[in-house]
Amino acid sequence: MKVNRKLQKYIEEAVFPRYETNDEAHQIEHSKYVIDRCFKLNKKANADVDMLYVIAAYHDIGYSIDYKNHEKVSAQMMYDDATLKKFFNEEQRLTMKEAIEDHRASLDGEPRNIYGKLLSSADRNVDIDESLKRIYLY
Repeated sequence: MKVNRKLQKYIEEAVFPRYETNDEAHQIEHSKYVIDRCFKLNKKANADVDMLYVIAAYHDIGYSIDYKNHEKVSAQMMYDDATLKKFFNEEQRLTMKEAIEDHRASLDGEPRNIYGKLLSSADRNVDIDESLKRIYLY
């Protein structure tokens, strides 16, 4: 799946470095794992890959700020990102915000849109080695 090159460059340079302040279980390796899983799951859903990439890239960005509410903090950080307004319209940004807010496994209810469903599923580790590594780091 091909992500817009300019968007990808922006995320890699401006967003990924912010993960350095998160605990070891929620750093960039985890987000890259979620991005990859989102793309694999998307083969059947056929959602917009640029939106999916941003959602997965931002999903835990607010963890070091407020881990108990990181999904809300992360969603707001994505929504407030002025550069993303160059790539997405208001409706797309609201859809992405909802998806990030809805991704947390402990939240009640089902995600409100396909992006939230893909992200929520991708964020759940099904690989035993990855799960054990993250448990240890956490």
